[in-house]
Amino acid sequence: MKKLFQKLLPKKNHFMGVDIGAYEIKAAEVKIIDGVPEVVALRRCPASPGVWTDELDEESLVLALEEIASPDLKEVITCIGGEKLVSRLTRLPRMSDRELETAARFEIEKFVPTPVDQLIIRYVRLDPEEEKERPTPKIKIFIPRTGETREISGSPEEGQNILLLAAPAATIYQYHSIFSRAGMVVTAVDLKAFALWRLFGRTEEECTAILDIGSKTSHLVLVKDGLIKFNRLLPAGGEILTGYISENLGVGPQEARQMKEEAAVTLDDQGDFSASRISRVLQEVLPEITRELERSLDYCVQENIAAKKLVLSGGTSKLTGLTGYLEDAFDLPVVIGIPSVEFSEPLTYDPAYAVAIGLALREACS
Repeated sequence: MKKLFQKLLPKKNHFMGVDIGAYEIKAAEVKIIDGVPEVVALRRCPASPGVWTDELDEESLVLALEEIASPDLKEVITCIGGEKLVSRLTRLPRMSDRELETAARFEIEKFVPTPVDQLIIRYVRLDPEEEKERPTPKIKIFIPRTGETREISGSPEEGQNILLLAAPAATIYQYHSIFSRAGMVVTAVDLKAFALWRLFGRTEEECTAILDIGSKTSHLVLVKDGLIKFNRLLPAGGEILTGYISENLGVGPQEARQMKEEAAVTLDDQGDFSASRISRVLQEVLPEITRELERSLDYCVQENIAAKKLVLSGGTSKLTGLTGYLEDAFDLPVVIGIPSVEFSEPLTYDPAYAVAIGLALREACS
């Protein structure tokens, strides 16, 4: 069986994922060793100002990418973060790839104000392969922009789950250029949701919510039977906590981040005065993050996708006591996700690298 598995593996055996966050860049390298993916390197450095905004400092980002570059590997897999990428889960009639490409553009026009000719649009079928092979009748769709009616194969009653993706073409080209100037070649621009699913959701049968808590935003993905059922960007992240600590305790952002990671969410009788103050600050602002999560989970319940457990990743997930706090808030089992992937000595898993590792596994596990 192992020899058969090795024959099915891609010819390349060395991959790197680069996760450009709002405040930090993380890189993870994965090699296929004896037929098994293994994380062989983890690197991080501060991100340049204005990442994922119109104020991006390109030169600083190039220098930062050069700092985390691998001397042995130039090809990388990355993802577009923040609000630059728009994703939407929808249900469409079953149709051919060519017809689905037209339907995807039509659907994107409904909720993205940017003209479609300025976007790179992609779609991903989320249903099992056998479902899209069923023969279906023809139906007609009306396209308001052109005034035309097109006939496509499909049935609105027997639809398919589709993930629609759209990003400004200028942003995609800009990042290809920036990586190139840093001596790297972008082989794929992936989705954070796929990176998280790859790491924690591929084998999940019960409905599982995966929450990656970033700096400014967080990504929520719901998986059931190994398939993505829901994906949403939440407008809240760990920097809410950092900023609140910095403002209330009069310390700089870097010190506030360190204090946040070392503090506990809940108070105990043994805590010193400083720790107690930090804990109270955290408890005051954490509801702001949980409210965003609650809205999404409630919506999923209405759509008959009720999460049975919550898996955390991202640097803020290391906050002492956060799992217990969220368990009380949502009455769900909450754990920090541990990927089923090997790590070379002396590396150990850090939740901050979840997306970067998931990106690197894109080709290694295909």
